[in-house]
Amino acid sequence: MDWVETMLKKSCEKTLTKGEVLHSLFHMIEINEKTMDQIQNDKNDFGPELEELKQTEIRDLDFHLKYYRGLVNYINSITENSMIKNR
Repeated sequence: MDWVETMLKKSCEKTLTKGEVLHSLFHMIEINEKTMDQIQNDKNDFGPELEELKQTEIRDLDFHLKYYRGLVNYINSITENSMIKNR
């Protein structure tokens, strides 16, 4: 998570705000959720090979969603004061 801390330090320097970072992560979550919904709701039968690819894509999207949500939780747990002290 070093890059997250670097981003938050930049936030203290006013080059990137905590809100901007969170906004970006929420946007990525939204995109991944929409993509997952589209894939899961597609009822076309493409055969077993493409079904396997579809399931792989769903697992990948699920991983990314968990990762982005974890980052949101991590960033929300850091107070502005602790970011300033660690600079």
